[in-house]
This record gives sequence, C-alpha cells and structure tokens, in this order.
Amino acid sequence: MTWEAGSYGRTGSVERKSERPNRQGDASREAILEAALEIAAERGYDGTTVAAVTERSGLPASSIYWHFGSKDALLTAAMEYSYREWRRNAPMWRPRRQEPDDPTERIETWFQRAVKHLTRNPHFWRMGLILTLERRVKEPEARRLFFRLRQESEDAMVEWWRDVLAGTGLDRSEEELRRIARFHFMLMDGMYIQYRANAARIPTRQVSLIARALAARVLKQASPCG
Repeated sequence: MTWEAGSYGRTGSVERKSERPNRQGDASREAILEAALEIAAERGYDGTTVAAVTERSGLPASSIYWHFGSKDALLTAAMEYSYREWRRNAPMWRPRRQEPDDPTERIETWFQRAVKHLTRNPHFWRMGLILTLERRVKEPEARRLFFRLRQESEDAMVEWWRDVLAGTGLDRSEEELRRIARFHFMLMDGMYIQYRANAARIPTRQVSLIARALAARVLKQASPCG
C-alpha cells in the first residue's frame, strides 16, 4: 500500500502530513477518527455528520475541519486508520513458518485465526460493506479506498494460496487462484455478517466445517469454485 496513516489531508488528496509538534494534536486526531468510525458503523455514511462526530469525540467542529477539511476526507482517513490498526494483529496472507505442513490443516488454522480477529470489530470492514451497498451520484472516496484495500488483500491472498498449493502437485492457473481468493473473501464476508447479526462468537466447529469444505474443494483436481 502507498497510503500512510494521516495521509488524507484537508483537501482530501493523498499527501504525507508532517509530524505533529505535540502529542495533543495526535490524540485529538485519533479521537476524531475513532468517533467517526463508531458512528459510521452505526449509521452509515449519510448518518455520519460533523455534528455527530463533534458530540461523540467531545472536540469542536473547527478541530475536525482543521484535521480533515471535509466529511469525505474524514471518513476516508478513518477507513484507512481502522484498516491499519486491524492489520497490525490480523493474520496476514503470506507464508508463515509456524503454520502446519498439511494444506488442509493450514487452511483451517488460517480460518480459525482470521475469525478471532473478525470478532474484534474491525470498523473498516463494516463501514466498507455498508458503503458497498449504498449508491449515490457522487461516489465517496472512502468507498473507493475500501475497494482498493480489498484488491490489495485479494492480491496477497492469491499469493498465500499459491504457497499453500505449491507442495501439493496441483497446478493452478492465475485465473483459478484468483477465483479461489475471491471465494475465500466471500466466505469471510459471510462469517462477518453472521457474527454481526447474531452478536455472538462464531462457533469453532462451524468455522472448521467451512474451512475443511473449502480445502476439500480446492485440493481436488477439478476446477475449483467454478
């Protein structure tokens, strides 16, 4: 990724901000981002007003406009901030030495680890799905950013699957790997929505069944997920 935390300035364009001269400015900016994420997850794009962010964060509107300049720039920065916070501890789509050698076990291990992080309420995911379903004449920059983040993750997921299948003797084309990665994403979206709908932890056994079913399909000689 080329985006840096705090890269969306008052004009909404991508630019690197200079370091804040004091910690108070950083703390204020973070409080605004957290408030915007919470409200956007609850009310969607239209419901996230500067007045609501002001009330939730306890900071004046002038502070919000000074840091971000517009509502769209604020939500774009909030999306990026949430994504980067989530990625600090979330399972990466890259080879890991501690993963099992058996491909089926490796796939299940990844799913179990990923679901644990889904339950930690990644606001960017929820806000992104809401923005995906909403249609408006002018597309918000936050929506475009969400699609770019998903594309980045999909590209990394393709490489993860390539590594998983490397020792199996199965020769998957780039198109097949891309299809597997997209189907993988569909499962993750579904599990996240299920978790949010039930407000409860996703059962480990259910995750195991999903992961093993996907592994069985992908590891077959037949064309996967198509």
